[in-house]
Amino acid sequence: MLVALAVYQAYAQRYVIGPDGISYLDMSDAVVTGQWARLVNLYWSPAYPLLVGIARWMAKAGPATEIQTVHTVNVVCFVAMLAAFDYMLMSILSLAQRVRNSMLGGPLAGAAAYFLFGCTALVMLPLELTTPDLLNAAAAFAVFGAILRLRDEAPHSPRALRHAVVLGAALGAGALIKSFMVPWAVVCLAVMAFAMRRRGQRPVVIATGVWLLFVLPWSAVMTKAAGRPTFGDAGRLTYAWYVNMQDAPSAGGVPPDVRRPSTEKILPGVGVPADTNGSDPMWFDPARWNTSVVPHFDLGQQLGMIKVFELFYIQNLSPLLFVFLLIAVAPRGSRRESWWQGWVVYIPVLAALGAYAMVIVTTRYVLAFILAGLLTLLATLPRPRRMLPLLFLFGILLPVGLEALQPQTIAGLSLIASLLGGLLAGVLLPTRRRVLWLVGVGVATAATRVLLPVSIPDIVRIGSVLLAIALWRASFSAVRAGRTIRFAERAEVSLGVLVAALLVVRLGLRLDQDTSALRLAASADGGNVQLNIAHDLQSHGILPGAQVAVIGPHAESYWVRSGRMHIVASVPRTLVSNFWNLSPADRDSLLHEFAKGGATVAIASMGPEAGAPDSSWTPIRYHGWIRRLP
Repeated sequence: MLVALAVYQAYAQRYVIGPDGISYLDMSDAVVTGQWARLVNLYWSPAYPLLVGIARWMAKAGPATEIQTVHTVNVVCFVAMLAAFDYMLMSILSLAQRVRNSMLGGPLAGAAAYFLFGCTALVMLPLELTTPDLLNAAAAFAVFGAILRLRDEAPHSPRALRHAVVLGAALGAGALIKSFMVPWAVVCLAVMAFAMRRRGQRPVVIATGVWLLFVLPWSAVMTKAAGRPTFGDAGRLTYAWYVNMQDAPSAGGVPPDVRRPSTEKILPGVGVPADTNGSDPMWFDPARWNTSVVPHFDLGQQLGMIKVFELFYIQNLSPLLFVFLLIAVAPRGSRRESWWQGWVVYIPVLAALGAYAMVIVTTRYVLAFILAGLLTLLATLPRPRRMLPLLFLFGILLPVGLEALQPQTIAGLSLIASLLGGLLAGVLLPTRRRVLWLVGVGVATAATRVLLPVSIPDIVRIGSVLLAIALWRASFSAVRAGRTIRFAERAEVSLGVLVAALLVVRLGLRLDQDTSALRLAASADGGNVQLNIAHDLQSHGILPGAQVAVIGPHAESYWVRSGRMHIVASVPRTLVSNFWNLSPADRDSLLHEFAKGGATVAIASMGPEAGAPDSSWTPIRYHGWIRRLP
């Protein structure tokens, strides 16, 4: 079922490509052409483009089918991620079997875990993304599975040796998928060394040795390419861009080192990389064009970035904040036991989430770590047999408080309030007729959503607190009536049903987007738009190998790759209006500088605000204009 949904999502989004995907396609040319040096890139890691290149070579994919081939590779990566998740899950379920009344115990535990995986993976890490994050998640899942198995094995057993090899290979493969995995691997190996400090370090030594077999040769290649010790510059540049705020690509400009004095006099901020590697050299080789971008630590900037991404976690993971309720109402002593049972997972998870929060976070980066930590917690925490009113109130008020502190999280608070309304109905309504009970919980959730509209933040805040107090009173009444066990069971079931329903709704919305993409792909105006643009340009004599100046967003000009062209000059999106507002003489002078950089034609994907440019520009079919350069 999950694989079928993944195939559907990939097929529906088969013509979608992003800036990163173009760079990975450029790198994959190494396999197709045999120019293996193209896989050596200080910013992009080699594993994903290597797989894409192999797939292109096997399918003999050209410009018309290479994007679809990338999405086929994504399906393979999803299957690998699913297999790695299964490998991890078997370790977690084994852990749950040792915990009496584990929240992840029982015959439906595996199905529930796969349900959680499917509803989060296809939403947080959809197959439309032409990035290596599916592979990276697979490596992380394999690491967690190996860590849990290795901790429980005798250090000199044959199985311990196998688990150590898997751990080292997963960490090593991760290093070739994403450079972030290199420092994270050090955390994982240090955790294992501490966990096995009294039983022998042989498995840790083996895992470290296997990991180094991957990392050292590649680091040597990177060091030679950079002329200094490094395992890649992705972390260095990302920190400088997003923490130090130095020329971040998302701002829409060009890298500082492609700006030339001759063009800066006319229009500051345009780029002329000239004839270099890649469809878009500025994003194909960011390390080359950002040498003047140097990261530095600034406490104020760092704290500001942590605050930004703290809000990101609170906004995007609001339903999962109820995990604090489960921790708060857990039986006495079980919280400490949960830590000791799962700390080998919790520490690497917290290290990853914290590291990303210091620089930049998206859901696709953190999915694997969130799932691993959450499932381990559910496996090691027993079900609460009774919920003490004060602890119950604390567990409810914590997610409410986190969402209520900032104006940006009011939507998350509204969602939390809706779930509280459903939870209140779930503990108060009789459960003799389950269908009617479910209907009542659903109606209460919807009614709370309507009565506490996100458009009136103060009402949402007040309503959330009142619902928390009402739930506290309900738990207090259950204690007085001697019905604490029944109350705990109803609360647990209600919360599970509500969170599951929310995950299904979010998955449904995601699949609805995919259905819209499927219809667009089959429509006359849809299909492989990038290839269509390239064919239109070819009808105007702009053939493969052409060197072009782009007036518009260079990193989003995907037709350049489909047409096998090269961007040698760019007026970025942020300066397009300024370009068209130049005097005709200055605009001609700038285009002349582009021609000196190798451009034979200027292609404008964005025109003047007033309408079309002058008659020296020829309109093309897909809302753009071209102008030949001397």
